[in-house]
Amino acid sequence: MADKSKKAAFAKYTAAAIAAVLIIGVTVTTIMIKAKRKDVVVIEPNKRSADSIKDNSATKDEKKDREIVTKRSEVKQTGSSETAKPISSFPIDINKADLAQLCTIDGVGGSTAQRILDYRSCVGVISSLDMLLNVDGIGEKTLKKLKNYLFVSEKDKAVITTAKTTTSTTVKNTSKTDDRSYKQVNINSAEAKEIAQALQISIDKAQMIVETRGKIGGYVAKPQILLSKAISEDEFNKLEQYILV
Repeated sequence: MADKSKKAAFAKYTAAAIAAVLIIGVTVTTIMIKAKRKDVVVIEPNKRSADSIKDNSATKDEKKDREIVTKRSEVKQTGSSETAKPISSFPIDINKADLAQLCTIDGVGGSTAQRILDYRSCVGVISSLDMLLNVDGIGEKTLKKLKNYLFVSEKDKAVITTAKTTTSTTVKNTSKTDDRSYKQVNINSAEAKEIAQALQISIDKAQMIVETRGKIGGYVAKPQILLSKAISEDEFNKLEQYILV
């Protein structure tokens, strides 16, 4: 019995000691944790640095936006320069104008501009803007507008003017026998045979006059007969009074 009681007491003391050790251990651990927490320094963010970061990020965003806007504007400018019509200085010489220049005229499209060039190529020289009435698609209203953009140089006008200035003198020197042999003839409606008989020229030359009439769409002025190369300028001065248009 004495041994059992000793063992029981020993067990109680042991349990109490273990409990005390555990309590001490927990207490020590808690104290250490608190001490560590006291050692930790919490650094609050600097407001100025945060603001500067925001400012820097905002500045970068603004720079990107400006770059995007600049690039877009450059693209727009490039695109507009590619599609815009070339700028011409008006008025321009009708006998020197090219397709691009004619297309810049208000109301003149590519097809009309090409017909003008084809007509000019056919007649050689446009000595009067009124000749453009022979171009398909050009009427009095369009011609009036074209006269604000086009002109005929004095050199090209001379094709008509030179012939007219010498006409009166030459006709006076024409003999009466010649006057009786010639007849007036409309070179816009007469056939080659009738023209040959009236102007006393060969049928081949008369045919050249008819062919040129078809190419230019009809004669607007008498001196245009020179475009056919059927008669010389001297012959024209002699025959002008018999030529009708």
